[in-house]
Amino acid sequence: MEIEILEEKENPFFNRLDLKLIIKHPNGPTPSKDEIKKLIASKYKVKEEQITINYIMGRKGLHEALVKAKISKGKA
Repeated sequence: MEIEILEEKENPFFNRLDLKLIIKHPNGPTPSKDEIKKLIASKYKVKEEQITINYIMGRKGLHEALVKAKISKGKA
């Protein structure tokens, strides 16, 4: 699987990073939330518990999924 970042926005009010991603998954089904959390955690070097997946939307006819996620930064 491969991640393509569409939008990465710092949200200081909620102390988090808001993400919009395209997950490319050739020759396989749309990945689960757990698989996507592991992929995001390894890319951003954070714990899986810090990641919230809002939605995963498969793109018809393509081996891609649009994902909206959030990475919590914890309390400062």
